[in-house]
Amino acid sequence: MPSTTTATRRTSRAATTSSRKRAATRSVSSPLADVGVPSPYALAELIVGRPIDWKAVDDRPALLESIFQMPYADLFSPANGSPLYIGQVQGKDGRIQHGRPTLDRTAPRDHELDDVRTLADLVARLGAKAADVPIRAVSQGSNDVMVRLGETAAQRNRRWADLFDDQLIDLIFPPLLGYHPDGLTWTDGGRFYNEGTEFLDPVQGAVGDCYVIAAMSSVAWSMPFTIADRNRATALDNEAFRHQIGFYGDGGVENVEVTDRILLNSWGGTHFARSNEAGEIWPAVYEKAYAKWRLGEITDYPAIPNIAGGDPSIACRQLTGLSDYRNWHNSYSASQILDLVKAHTVNGRTTTPMVSWTHWDDPEQTDDAADVAYRDANVVASHAYSVLGWLQRREFVIDWNHLVIPDRVIPDWVIPDGPFPGPGPDPGPFVGGSIPVTPANRVYLETRFRFPLRTRLVDYVVLRNPWGYCEATGTSVTSGTHRANDISWWRDIPLGTDGVFAMEIGAYHRYFAGTGGAH
Repeated sequence: MPSTTTATRRTSRAATTSSRKRAATRSVSSPLADVGVPSPYALAELIVGRPIDWKAVDDRPALLESIFQMPYADLFSPANGSPLYIGQVQGKDGRIQHGRPTLDRTAPRDHELDDVRTLADLVARLGAKAADVPIRAVSQGSNDVMVRLGETAAQRNRRWADLFDDQLIDLIFPPLLGYHPDGLTWTDGGRFYNEGTEFLDPVQGAVGDCYVIAAMSSVAWSMPFTIADRNRATALDNEAFRHQIGFYGDGGVENVEVTDRILLNSWGGTHFARSNEAGEIWPAVYEKAYAKWRLGEITDYPAIPNIAGGDPSIACRQLTGLSDYRNWHNSYSASQILDLVKAHTVNGRTTTPMVSWTHWDDPEQTDDAADVAYRDANVVASHAYSVLGWLQRREFVIDWNHLVIPDRVIPDWVIPDGPFPGPGPDPGPFVGGSIPVTPANRVYLETRFRFPLRTRLVDYVVLRNPWGYCEATGTSVTSGTHRANDISWWRDIPLGTDGVFAMEIGAYHRYFAGTGGAH
């Protein structure tokens, strides 16, 4: 794969001359990111062997828990033994090694531990040494000790073996060249695009190539004329075409030709990249072309799963020919990262493709794990996101300096749970103790809680998960819509749907490992 070992940060034309912005865009070398986790929604369909209408599922987390046989909150971190990271190991250099796993289908299941009577019996049955059995919690009773053990490597291996049969492992970890997995056929799946390319179109599949799918979305959003259909006919029936797609390597643009044939299953769906808009296939064709180019495949049938893992900033460069850059958050303050996003944003919309990525989050494999709990924010470890822009809101916060407590008795303050009980529209979740400024919200808070209020400006980074679902949640995420100028018109983008969300800059700085792109 053509790539660079260093990246140059150039100051955007839209940047100001402030020292803070210069600090966030100065020219220095930085290590490449290496991320890639498949979509659990696509992978779940592979495991159950049938299509799932995820938009019609009332409780997607519960269904994912049932299919993957683990708590939803543990699904997005390799430290928890999530099957999304099967075959992945991170080295001390930060690079991810992808390899076909060897799954032991003979390890004991939970119900085979019923006759264990001593700790030695338990350790032996788990197929591990005592030193390899993690302890999650210990509590001492009056005449006993309660111990909660973590999952051993053998138990995790057994759990994964129950999820992934040999045919599924062959599909996910194929040979390097030529790809014809059982149960799937290369078929013309629809039109290249219906009207044009949109940032919501690319939806990632069961391949850990979030870095390139997020880059596609960022390019379609910030540089919409870049992704275009250049094609030629290959037969007289006006149905057979080859598409020419250019990617930028070290020597300049390199053109790849691919057909409309994408991998479809028996029910006419795909487990790989697809479009959010029914009937169009441009994200799948681009993913196929990228795999053909990166792997050096000479046929029309590249082994797409073998492009798992990469740098989203490099992918932005490869799609556009611009210069890639990356800013690791541990080298910059939250305000500097905010200035970086602002410098590449005009009227709420990024003007060059911008991406972000998260930490690997497994302290047992690397020293560079995040000091955050991803489970608390519904953020995915070792994953790439599109950065769409930034927004700023003026929100109410309690003025604690002027709070008067009658009789010096501090009342309990319970944040409303469920439907907003006050007048006016629901203000959405509290963000760092603040809610959006509206007259109704002020009346509600001051009359019900008798709290003096002041206002503050809160900055958010607007992002999109390339899975098309799984938006971040919690007190650092705001709701409503994001208004951005899409070159010549204003559009309102709903937050909390289609993978799009807005996270407060301080939380964004903590949860995400870096911000980059191409300019």
